[in-house]
Amino acid sequence: DKDYADLNDTIEKAIQIKSYEFSVDNIKVIKEFDRSLPPLKINEHRIQQAILNLLINAHEALLNKKGERKIKVKTKKEGEKAIIEISDNGPGISKENLGKIFLPFFTTKKGFKKGTGFGLSIVQKIVREHNGNIFVSSKEGKGATFTILLPLFEKKGR
Repeated sequence: DKDYADLNDTIEKAIQIKSYEFSVDNIKVIKEFDRSLPPLKINEHRIQQAILNLLINAHEALLNKKGERKIKVKTKKEGEKAIIEISDNGPGISKENLGKIFLPFFTTKKGFKKGTGFGLSIVQKIVREHNGNIFVSSKEGKGATFTILLPLFEKKGR
């Protein structure tokens, strides 16, 4: 069920869930929220789940990083879209894996902490439920950025 919600607040709640772990692992979260975003008609719980999945991935990507560990969460408005960017300064995603990361069951995690490979396919499914798109850009050694585009206005059915 979708209802009007403040996207920044929804993202903030997801960050709060991870905030203790971030502080324990010395990860700095930088928030750049566009406060002029109008309320969006979203399923707040589902969007929060998508953001949380991306934060968990960023967190795991940073665990072996030496030096400063950062996750930047940014919202902005472009035309009729709300944009969410979640970036980390971790190891990045290899070229060969970039094309596969949204596939169900695809995981780069090995051994004990092996993932189910559902995180990103779930994120993509949630974004699509909201008539949005998700993209990833990454350079090996330079971190990764996930960009979610959501429509600001629901198209009225005729």
